[in-house]
Amino acid sequence: MSEGGRGTNLIRRAAVGVIAIPAILLLSWAGGWWFIVLVAAIVFVGLLEFYRMARAKGERPLTGLGAVGGAVLCMGASVGEAEGALALMVGLILVGTLLWRPRGETLSTAAVTLVGLVWVGWMGSHLVLLRELPEIQGVPYGVGARYVWLTLALTWTGDTAAYAVGSLWGRHPLFPRVSPRKSIEGALGAVVGCLVMGGMARAWFAPFLGAPDVVILGVGVAVVSQAGDFAESMIKREAGVKDASNAIPGHGGILDRFDSMLFSAPFVFYYIRLFVIG
Repeated sequence: MSEGGRGTNLIRRAAVGVIAIPAILLLSWAGGWWFIVLVAAIVFVGLLEFYRMARAKGERPLTGLGAVGGAVLCMGASVGEAEGALALMVGLILVGTLLWRPRGETLSTAAVTLVGLVWVGWMGSHLVLLRELPEIQGVPYGVGARYVWLTLALTWTGDTAAYAVGSLWGRHPLFPRVSPRKSIEGALGAVVGCLVMGGMARAWFAPFLGAPDVVILGVGVAVVSQAGDFAESMIKREAGVKDASNAIPGHGGILDRFDSMLFSAPFVFYYIRLFVIG
């Protein structure tokens, strides 16, 4: 890419960030249907991107049913019925496969459709579960926004630190078969970045965290978010595409920006549910 192209891409990325980050933070603070619709839209588009990549590999997923199913999972999560919504969609996808795919394609169609639904839909719905967790656990509703902010802050900081440290000092590939440019140095940078952000979050908006929580969440999010990044990189490499889509100017697709979050949101949710609120 030319210097002018890099400069234009950087401006686009910055402009999207200036608009998107405050909007996400405000909608998570508002909670309720504002945040549920936001997450459902992210999941819906993310599933369209996943199924597009699957089709590039010659698969024939039930794109419409799977994408709508992801939004249904977010709605179910809002009332504490994520598992029930998942069971419903698994049944519908299996029935749909029998009705709409010929013999010989049913297994691959069902498998690919369900992998997308679980990865993008069910794991993504944990952002809604985090926001609605106070309703389930009986603590003030506004605390749920802080759970979401904590997840966003740790994940984005880890991603940024991994990229920055890897670009400056990365010498040793971490997993070259999947992503040759990601390095061990970048992975360690993500751990340090998440630990620092965890301490800052505890001081600024997450006083419910103890010092051990900061360490466990910092290290844990650094690890699982990078696993999420590798998972999407593997799929893109298999599909032969650089980005999941061009839905976000300068950033690629929804999955390119939220792949790490799909792993970190469940991790933070279950940790807070079991060990912080407990």
